[in-house]
Amino acid sequence: MKRPLLLGFLVLFTFLGFAQNGRPILIDSSSAYDIRNHGYFYEDKGLKATIDSLVQLKEKGKLTELTPYRTFNKGFSQSYWWIVFDVQNTLNEPVNLFFNERSNSVNRLQLFKVDSTGKITPMALTGDHFKFHSRPVNYHNYLYPIKLKAHEKASYFLWADKRGQNMTMPLGLAKDVDLVHGEIPFYTMFGIFVGIYLFAIIFNLFLFVSLRDVIHIYYALYVICVLLFNLEDEGLGFQWIYPNVPYLQDYLRSIIAFISSALLVQIMLLFINQNSSNSRFYHLINGYKYFCYALTLLPLYLLFVNSNMVLEKVNFFASNLLALLTVIILILNTTERILKGYKLAWYYLITMLILLLGILNYVFNSLGITSFYIFNTTGLVVGLTVEIIFLSFALTQRYNFLKKETKILQQQKTKLEIALVDDVFEAQENERRRLAQDLHDDLGGTLSAIKLNVTAFKSNIVQLPAENHAFYQQTINMIESACENLREISHNLMPKNLEKNGLINTLTEQLAELNQTGDITFEFVHDIEQAISPDIELTIYRIAKELINNVIKHAVATKASLQIISSEEQIVMMCEDNGLGFNTNTSNDGIGLANIKLRVNHLKGVFSLESNEMGTSISIFIPR
Repeated sequence: MKRPLLLGFLVLFTFLGFAQNGRPILIDSSSAYDIRNHGYFYEDKGLKATIDSLVQLKEKGKLTELTPYRTFNKGFSQSYWWIVFDVQNTLNEPVNLFFNERSNSVNRLQLFKVDSTGKITPMALTGDHFKFHSRPVNYHNYLYPIKLKAHEKASYFLWADKRGQNMTMPLGLAKDVDLVHGEIPFYTMFGIFVGIYLFAIIFNLFLFVSLRDVIHIYYALYVICVLLFNLEDEGLGFQWIYPNVPYLQDYLRSIIAFISSALLVQIMLLFINQNSSNSRFYHLINGYKYFCYALTLLPLYLLFVNSNMVLEKVNFFASNLLALLTVIILILNTTERILKGYKLAWYYLITMLILLLGILNYVFNSLGITSFYIFNTTGLVVGLTVEIIFLSFALTQRYNFLKKETKILQQQKTKLEIALVDDVFEAQENERRRLAQDLHDDLGGTLSAIKLNVTAFKSNIVQLPAENHAFYQQTINMIESACENLREISHNLMPKNLEKNGLINTLTEQLAELNQTGDITFEFVHDIEQAISPDIELTIYRIAKELINNVIKHAVATKASLQIISSEEQIVMMCEDNGLGFNTNTSNDGIGLANIKLRVNHLKGVFSLESNEMGTSISIFIPR
């Protein structure tokens, strides 16, 4: 009875042992082999398993088969993990292989070989918690050389400590030369990505120097973060930048993720011109930006102060979910600006939708939900690269958009300024007209009445002494002078002959009067080929009067000339005198010159002044 029972257990044990040794990787002329279709795994939740206990578990058939054609991915891990696979060299010659663990981020890692006799041979203990040169092969992935004799059979046990990280392990087994050749496409693609990042950094720094727009500094910093993150994700940062600083790789990606999220928010605020006046979410999103910066303290604390599994878990999920949350928040804010009519926000929305796809792929892989990789890497690399290309293009479109918008605003400002000056000039002319009418009707009438009343007393002063006759005549002369001055003031305020006689005849008449009564001889030259509109004619008249008054008051001249030439293209005015002149470099413009320049600018003309001891010359060019 005991013998059949013992025989039955032996058969069962043999069957189980065969079951977990019946999927060996057959080494033949192929260049690479897929461990996923042949291997097993074991989760050591108690953190106590050893290589001896794993050998026993394998013999008892208590290991779990790997899922064929799917990357081993269990999400966030607090356990130790074992990967087991058998190999058999079917060739008549020795073969050199490389076992490749491609996750690039493992706390501790060690491979054990168990040959057909049961002999256990441990290989190098390595990982991120050791210096880079502790690796069996100085490579950005974890490579273990495997040598098999002709027809040799062996089992390999990989122990991995990824506590506090995502337990994803893309595994590879290939012949040494073929593995190197197989990495060429990866390095080519990654080199293209890095080239794009470097170009974007240099391009934005150049734009900042040229345009002094701070958005390009933030974007250059963001691209630098993206470059560092991708170097980290491929293990190249540890290899090239800080090979003698273990543990840093555990937390550097989290730090970069938090800073990148904050920079993305800042770039969005500047790109879509979001502020408190045009968005009800502005203060919330601005506070979220500083929250992202503050989160960098968590991985820094874990790196320098204390590594705690609870905080490790918080850091892991925060760094992954925050990136996803940030992109969703940016999409919502950008959508709000689009709904309010800001068309440029469409570029940023498309950019964030592209990035969202890459982040979803990365986060789902990190959480163990999916195991889909693009170009032998995470979709985040591809998403970030496409995002950088598109957003760099969008920044150039933003410049063109802002340039066009600035031009429109400048045109609107010019129109408002012109309208304002028009209103000022119109108000001045209306006030001049009112004053001229009031002086003529009221004060002029009063002076005329006074003159009539005083004249009425002329017959009564015949018998008065001679000195009273002189006083009477003096009074009459003063009243007449006042009336004459009043007529002149009214005439200057609103020349009644301008509309009736026109600009040239009015100025000819006034200069003729000045030549008869003044000490300066004025010459008036004119050539009007095309009629001038009444509004411009009035402005030119005001300019001419200011020029004439300046000569009379300040030039100390004996001769002066005024020229007005009108053609189809422009109106040219020139005023010259032979006075004392003045220093144009030190002399401030008086009210007269300021008024002239204001009116010339209003007509979009050009004002030119030359003055020396031989006299002064003013030229004015007004476009038609």
